[in-house]
Amino acid sequence: MRFVILSLLSGLLLAISIPCISAPVAGEIASTTLTLTVTNSILMALENNRALAVERYGPDILESFVTEEEASFDPSLQAQWSSSETHGQRTSGVGEFTTVESIQRTTTVDINKRTTRGWDVGLEASAGSRSSNVYRRMFSTRLGVSLNVPLMEAAGKEVNLVGVRQAQQDTEISRQELRGFVLELAAQVEENYWDLVLAREELNIHLTSLDLARQQMEETQARIEVGDLPEIDIAAAEGEVALRDEDVIDAESTIQKTTLLLLRSLNPPMENLWSLPIDLVDTPNREEPILGDIQEQIRIALENRPDLNQAHLELERNELEIVRTRNGLLPKLDFFITLGRTGYARTFDDSVRGLEDPNFELLGGFLFEHPLGNRADHARHRRADLRVEESKAALQNLEQLIELDVRTAYVEVERTGRQIQATQTATRLQEAKHTAEVEKFRVGKSTNLLVLVAQRDLIQSNLDEVRARIQQRKALVDLYRSEGILLDRRDIVIPSDTTPVIPTQSISDPR
Repeated sequence: MRFVILSLLSGLLLAISIPCISAPVAGEIASTTLTLTVTNSILMALENNRALAVERYGPDILESFVTEEEASFDPSLQAQWSSSETHGQRTSGVGEFTTVESIQRTTTVDINKRTTRGWDVGLEASAGSRSSNVYRRMFSTRLGVSLNVPLMEAAGKEVNLVGVRQAQQDTEISRQELRGFVLELAAQVEENYWDLVLAREELNIHLTSLDLARQQMEETQARIEVGDLPEIDIAAAEGEVALRDEDVIDAESTIQKTTLLLLRSLNPPMENLWSLPIDLVDTPNREEPILGDIQEQIRIALENRPDLNQAHLELERNELEIVRTRNGLLPKLDFFITLGRTGYARTFDDSVRGLEDPNFELLGGFLFEHPLGNRADHARHRRADLRVEESKAALQNLEQLIELDVRTAYVEVERTGRQIQATQTATRLQEAKHTAEVEKFRVGKSTNLLVLVAQRDLIQSNLDEVRARIQQRKALVDLYRSEGILLDRRDIVIPSDTTPVIPTQSISDPR
């Protein structure tokens, strides 16, 4: 059965479906016991983990910058009303002065828009009136259009969309970071799961060894009472019991600490979080898929690793910066034109009708600007070039590190597989050795010390075997993590995560 994560933030936000809430099956959060498998442990963490809840905000926050950049191409509306009064005097030219009082009121409405090609287009409408004690009240109405076209610097969609595309790249980078966090969280949860399995297995082994030590102490005491052994032998037996008791205490403490780590990762929605009993269903004995060819494993990693996808996106983002800085090396050369008509009349209505007259205003020309030397723009372009080269070098280094990760994890999986076989053989031999020493001790042909040594060797073999099994599980987790496919291996699907890298061409152009 495949568990599906519906979304994971803007394509990666997680709405987890855990099909085990209403029935008492694996993964159910019951009132007394939390029953877990590896898969539903990961699902529970993806739904409830508080660190992931914090990380989920990243892509949405960065996506708001995309909207902000696109908004620079939205039309803007500006309206202004002004009123002014003037009190002064003017001369008639023959030494006489006349007091002049005038009132002027103006209303202006402008609509401006910048296109993705860098053109600035403006529409203006204004109406005003002017009255004075010297002349009658006059009205004016004006309509105008203006256009500014960059011919060199800031010309063309490629450079004007850099900000939008970089913001979109930042959002995709954040999504890859979130995906990487999800993979790391899944790996951490599974490792915590197997650590808890190991801790419980070790406790069982130590409890068994404690029982063996006590049994040996009782047999030693019985042999002393009948005179077959000297009384001093009881000290070694009692000391062994004390040592085994210490191991049990340490194992119980390890279980408690490992349980707390797992509960912290899962964060089940229960009030008694830190005291929830846990029942683990999966064991380290279940079979895993056989490893494929190492080159195939490396290819999978290079296609799926979030950090590598992020590095590709970083490179593309820096290449976009070169587009901006290369354009900045050009001089500023703009063509501008303004066309308008104004009507004057004694009444407002007549001033509007005056716009139909053939009179007009036309202003056009060119504006050239270029700093001498242009050192600042050259420095910015040089810096952008260096960052691209740095990103390429970092990408190559990361690819090599990923290959190293995969090869190292692959070797560890193979090693632990062989180690399991070796420890199984050693355990069988130590069991036979221990049985033989116990029988020889009972017939008086072995010593208490040799029996205790055989017990220790058997205990260590049992510990080595269970540790080898858990190490193999964790080695597989590390391999799948290094390949970026741990969720796929656990039948957890992120449908939106179908394209490892979002190419620059796929980013939309705002109009």
